[in-house]
Amino acid sequence: MEEIEIPDSIRCELEEKGGIDGIARLLPDDQKIEDVTSIARALSDPVRLRVLFALSMQPMCVCLLVAMTGYAYSKMSYHLSVLKESSLVCARQEGNYLIYYPTDLGRKVVKWIEGW
Repeated sequence: MEEIEIPDSIRCELEEKGGIDGIARLLPDDQKIEDVTSIARALSDPVRLRVLFALSMQPMCVCLLVAMTGYAYSKMSYHLSVLKESSLVCARQEGNYLIYYPTDLGRKVVKWIEGW
């Protein structure tokens, strides 16, 4: 492999970490990267972000989320499914209603964003 020219300002620290191979070994595994990508994708839509914030204040059924956002039920269901797939929200059945609320991860994400 060809020798890479490295600036002196980072050479020593890089060597202490085992070089490029050492850094590569310290990176999160593929599953962790997929999980974070899923969360980032879920948070990339303003509607989903608003829904997550709203649910962190108050558990809600779809009808309340639709009233709050003005979105159609089908679109809201899609957004909720994306949030559920990324483990940011979950739901419990109460009679004919599904009540959505943030998971522990969802709460942590909201707190992280609020601290920004």
